[in-house]
Amino acid sequence: MALHTRVTKMLGIETPIVQGGMMWVGTAEMAAAVSNAGGLGILTALTQPTPDALAAEIERCKTCLLYTSPSPRD
Repeated sequence: MALHTRVTKMLGIETPIVQGGMMWVGTAEMAAAVSNAGGLGILTALTQPTPDALAAEIERCKTCLLYTSPSPRD
């Protein structure tokens, strides 16, 4: 069941759940799981040691998504 609020409409998500950026925890799997559940998943950039590693993590996140959903990078 979707809960519609100003936040869900503004962000284009189904449920008003926003995962905060969390060092060492905000990985591709976590961000994708939250996004797949209808919330806003956040991929934490500082967890990655290099820009290339971050780019790879973003691509990994995209492969974990069940559909096109918001998944910003922190």
